[in-house]
Amino acid sequence: MKIILTLLLTFFALNATQVDDNSLKKQIGRMLLVGFPNQDINPNSQIVKDIQEYELGGVILFDKFYDDRSKTKNISSPDQLQRLTKKLKMFAKRDFFIAVDQEGGKVARLKPEYGFIETPSAQEVSKNSLENAKKVYKRQSYMLNRAGINLNFAPVVDLAVNPENKVIVGLERSFGTTPKVIASYARVMIDEQNKKDIVSVLKHFPGHGSSLEDSHKGFVDISKTWTSKELEPYQELINENAVDMIMTAHVFNKYMDQNYPATLSYRVNSEILRGKMHYHGLIISDDMQMKAISEHYSIKEAVTLAINAGVDILLFGNQLAEISVDELVNTIFMQVKNGSIPMSRIIESNQRIENLHTKNSIIQKPIIFTDKRKEMTREYIKTHYGLKVRDIKIEPKMIVLHWTAVMDFDDCFKRLNAEELYSDRNDIASASALNVSAHFLVARDGTIYQLMPDNWMARHVIGLNYSTIGIENVGGEGNSKDDLTDAQLQANIKLVKYLKAKYPAIKDIIGHHQYREYENSLLWLEKDDGYRTVKADPGERFVNAVKAGLNE
Repeated sequence: MKIILTLLLTFFALNATQVDDNSLKKQIGRMLLVGFPNQDINPNSQIVKDIQEYELGGVILFDKFYDDRSKTKNISSPDQLQRLTKKLKMFAKRDFFIAVDQEGGKVARLKPEYGFIETPSAQEVSKNSLENAKKVYKRQSYMLNRAGINLNFAPVVDLAVNPENKVIVGLERSFGTTPKVIASYARVMIDEQNKKDIVSVLKHFPGHGSSLEDSHKGFVDISKTWTSKELEPYQELINENAVDMIMTAHVFNKYMDQNYPATLSYRVNSEILRGKMHYHGLIISDDMQMKAISEHYSIKEAVTLAINAGVDILLFGNQLAEISVDELVNTIFMQVKNGSIPMSRIIESNQRIENLHTKNSIIQKPIIFTDKRKEMTREYIKTHYGLKVRDIKIEPKMIVLHWTAVMDFDDCFKRLNAEELYSDRNDIASASALNVSAHFLVARDGTIYQLMPDNWMARHVIGLNYSTIGIENVGGEGNSKDDLTDAQLQANIKLVKYLKAKYPAIKDIIGHHQYREYENSLLWLEKDDGYRTVKADPGERFVNAVKAGLNE
C-alpha cells in the first residue's frame, strides 16, 4: 500500500510541474536580460521577435559598443531614448525590465554629451551629506524614469578596501570603506529610485572591492583579500527589506566555494545569501560573457551552474561576444528537459520575477498617519493586547482579506483616511476612537493601492491586528453581495504571493468572516471578551479562489 501511495504522489508531483514546451521556453525567456545593437526598432527587428516569441525578461541598454567606442549602440539623446523605450514596452507582451548601468561618474550610459544631466561618482557623492546625496539621486531617478528606464544596475555596495583595485576603487564606484556609511548612501539611492518605480540592483556580491583583477578580462581570485566585512552593507539593507535585486560577481573565493566563482556557486547564492543572510529577492548574474566565465565554461555549463546555484536572471549584454536568444533559450530548455536543471528552479525564479513586477505595479496612496494616529494605535495595542510598545511596527504572520461594502473607490479611501472613526461605526466605537484602516485597497479594475507601510499595525480585524496585513477590496454591496471582480481576484493572488515572499513568516490567508476561528491561536491577543462582531466579507468563494490561485 505504501508503495502504491508513493507512486501516486510521485505521479501527481511530476504532473503538477509539467508544462508544454512553448510555455517552458517562455518561462526561460523571462529569466533572460539581453543586449541588442539598435537605436531604433520595428516589428522586424530581431530583439522584437525575441521579446514576443520568448516573452524576454528584459533588455540592457548601452551607449557605445564595447569594441568600438566611436559607434553608438542604443543611446544617443533623451528624445531618441524615450522613443526606443516606448517601443520596447509597446512590443512586450507583459511586464518588462529596461535596464542600464547608471551609477554616476565614469560608469554612466546617460552622459551629458548626449544631453542628459551629469551625476557624480559614488566616491564624490560620499564626500558630501546624505541630504546632498538625496538631491543628486532624485535628479538622476527623475531622468531615468523620464527616459523609460525601470531598472538600474546600482548602487554599488563594494567596499573600497584595496587601493590597487582598478574596477571598483580606480573608477570611483564605491561610497567608501565603512559598511554603515556605504549602506546609508546606498539606501538614499534606493529610496529615490523606488519613488520613480526604478528597481535598484545591489552589486557585486559577495564583494569586488578587495580584488586585484577585473572579471571582464579573466579569472578573479579574492581568496586572500576578501573579508566578511564586505557582506555587511548587504546584510544591513536586507534586514531592512530594502533590497529587490542583487547582482553576483564572477569572483572566486576558495573559502566560500573551492570549485566555482560566486555566480556559479550554490554555496554562495543559496546557502550564504539566501540561507544565512535571509535574502528573498531576485539574484541576477553579472554579464555571463565576461572572460571570468566565458574562458572557463561553455554556455551550457555556465547557464546550468548559475540557475542551479540560485541565480534567477541571466545577463547577456552582448558587448563582449554575440549569442542569440534562440541559442540561450534552447540550451536551457534542453537542460531542463534532460533533468540537468530542475523545473522547480524555473518556476521559483519566475515567481520571484512576477513578485517584483507586482511590487512595482502597486500605487502608493498613503492615508493620514500623523503622530496622533500613531499614539492612538499604541494606546489600542496597550488596551486590547496588553502590550506597551514604542512604535507600531508588526511582524506580519497572516493576511486578512476584506470587502469594503462601499462601492465607490474615493469614498472607500475617504473613510479609511480619517484618523478617527466615522459616527456610523457604533458597532466598534466603544473599543476605541481609532479609525479602521488597511494596508492595501484594491479597486474594481484590479489596481492595487498601498495605504500604509505593510509592517505597521492597522485596525482591520479584532484580535489579530498585531500580526496581520489587511487587504480591502472595493465591493460587497450592502455588505452581503458577492460581487468582487475577476480583476480583483487576480490582483489579490499576485499581491498575496508578493507579500508571502517578502514576509516568509506569513502562513495563513483568511477572510474577515473567518477571524473568530483563530481565538485559540497564538496570534489572538484580544483582552476584551465582549469585543466581537459578525462579518460576512469577503465570502467563501473569493477566499477559496485566492487560495487556489496561490498554487497555480
